[in-house]
Amino acid sequence: MRASAFKRYSILGQLGVWTILLLIFSVEEMDYSSVGVSLAYGFCKTLVWPLAVYPHYYGLLPILQKGRLWLYFGLTFLLIFFTASLSVGVDQIFPFGYDYDYDPEADFWGNVFYYFLLVGLITAVSSLYYFIEVWQTNQERSFQLRQQKLEAELNFLKSQINPHFLFNTLNNIYSYVQTGNAQAATMLERLSSILRFMVYEGSSELVRLQQELEAVENLLEINKMKNSKQANIVLKTEGVKGYHLIAPLIIVNFVENACKHSDAINNPEGFIRVAVQVKEGDLCVLQIANSVRAQKKVDNAYGGVGLENMMKRLELQYGSKFQLEQKEVGNRYELNLELPLNRKE
Repeated sequence: MRASAFKRYSILGQLGVWTILLLIFSVEEMDYSSVGVSLAYGFCKTLVWPLAVYPHYYGLLPILQKGRLWLYFGLTFLLIFFTASLSVGVDQIFPFGYDYDYDPEADFWGNVFYYFLLVGLITAVSSLYYFIEVWQTNQERSFQLRQQKLEAELNFLKSQINPHFLFNTLNNIYSYVQTGNAQAATMLERLSSILRFMVYEGSSELVRLQQELEAVENLLEINKMKNSKQANIVLKTEGVKGYHLIAPLIIVNFVENACKHSDAINNPEGFIRVAVQVKEGDLCVLQIANSVRAQKKVDNAYGGVGLENMMKRLELQYGSKFQLEQKEVGNRYELNLELPLNRKE
């Protein structure tokens, strides 16, 4: 329960408790007085008891929390004793009916003790509520801190982009411009589109799967432009709809990792094949297969910080709802990722 809702219900609870006490005091007095007098008596008695409850709640319990026990118990005793004496005073000065058998002098200390126990009981109940409220507030604060930490960590992981890819692509664009290659403008446009997606959409909780795949397509096309003879860089999609939503930069980062460690640019036989299929129940299946440079090992290419960060992102976004498998067969690396998609309302 949120702290605001907890406080709202607590106010209703307090009103309920004081109303019940008003009725108890009034009904008890009706044996001796008229209805009007009984209600007035009940109202006066009900006004006395909060004089112990609220000062104790807002003034003395914080003293207890600070560990000042003797001061707390001393002031609490005086406060309850004062309230109990005041309750007896209301009994003595109130105009009762003639049938009420009451001896003020003989019954004073007995009634003080009686009211001391009652006021002490309701004060103790309010103390229980105080510590529940403190616990609730601490839980809310702890939850908010955890959320802020997770959001900060998630935003950090999202913001990561491989500098090697960025500078390498900029160098390609520069060389194309120098030689007057017409592909410079197209490559720059695709790079701009990728960076725009990362900057503006990367901070979102969810993006359209189509947007994510557009960034993947631009990424693969840039790599194809680096070797005009390379025809083995392929993206296939199936079942993707406009209402499908996914956490941003999940597929992009896996594909970018494949591009980074594949030999497709320099090796005519090299390849990068990406397939994204949305199955029944909005289950997204990502399959990536790519050739790996002979001198590279999967542990170096796909292990370490890159894969660790992607696993953290998947766990933060999807908990235990995703499945990730990867394997190496010769100079071929394969990755299979399954995760549930959201739908745009």
